[in-house]
This record gives sequence, structure tokens and C-alpha cells, in this order.
Amino acid sequence: MGASQAQAQAVTADPGAWRTMSYANLQTPSPATATYVDIWKDALDANNRYYEKRGDRRFAGGNAPASEAHFVIWSNRRSAVFSVLDTASHCTTKASFPDVGATVKLCPMRIAIYEGLQVKTMDGGKACFLELAGPSGDPQASGAYASYDVTGRRLKTGLIVNHTAVDGCSFDVPLPRQ
Repeated sequence: MGASQAQAQAVTADPGAWRTMSYANLQTPSPATATYVDIWKDALDANNRYYEKRGDRRFAGGNAPASEAHFVIWSNRRSAVFSVLDTASHCTTKASFPDVGATVKLCPMRIAIYEGLQVKTMDGGKACFLELAGPSGDPQASGAYASYDVTGRRLKTGLIVNHTAVDGCSFDVPLPRQ
């Protein structure tokens, strides 16, 4: 992948604490989503072609439907972005929870490591992506979470729906030392 620059941020305080993953709508690119659009440029282009082949050209001014969940680890020397992309052309449904308006999909994940102006992007297979249909009565009931084990140099992820961990959605991702 090409060079890019992550937005300047403060060093992550207590990286080992579980935090909610952030979501970005990549359908209409903006300065706030530029880092994530850059990470997924090839997949977004493929998803746009997927919609065009189906005759759906409503998204000519931006991208076809695409959203992304991410967790960023900031440090003084380098930063890492763990990102999962949700598109119709790249994901499959893992589980549906209609009673709480949640769907868990298996979608592609990538890790981008930023050191100054250099970026190294690595494909990481599939990870769970949580789609929620509207606001839930209990905001803590369902969510995607991540943390960073500094000593083990591992990103940890987990997903809960209706206060219960979803099987196969909790795992550790080792980050390269370089």
C-alpha cells in the first residue's frame, strides 16, 4: 500500500484497558475518514465495481455502502491501526440476533503500522464486525472492543451481543516488532 500519514494524536493512555472500537462511514469520504479510506482503497474500489456490475450506480459521487470499525494504538514512535471493513461484496453473515437488532459478519481486517510518513499495511484474514440496527436500550449490551497488551505486543479483540461474548470473535493479533 502507498504512503500515508496518520492523524496526529496523543499517546494512548492505558492501552491494556478494553475500549469500544470506533466506527467510520466510508461511503462519503471526508478528512475524518481519510486514513481508513486509504487503508481500504483497493477493497472500496472493488466494492464499487460490485455495485456497478449489478446496475446500481447511485453511489457515483462517493463509495457504495461501506463502513469500518477501528482501534488505534498511538505511541511516540509509531502507531498501529486495526481495521475491519464491512461491505456487501467482502463479508458473510456469521450470526443474526433479531431480538436485539444485531448482526455479526465476518469481514476482512487489516493492520496499518505508521512510522512518520511510512505506512506498512498487512492483510489479516477475517474478523467479526458488529452491525446494529438502530439504538439499543442498553448501550453496554452489545459492542466491539479492543485493547493492547504492551508486554506481549498483542492487540486483543472481543465482541458481545446482549451481554454475551460471540463465539469465534475474541482473539489476539500479534503486532510486528520492526
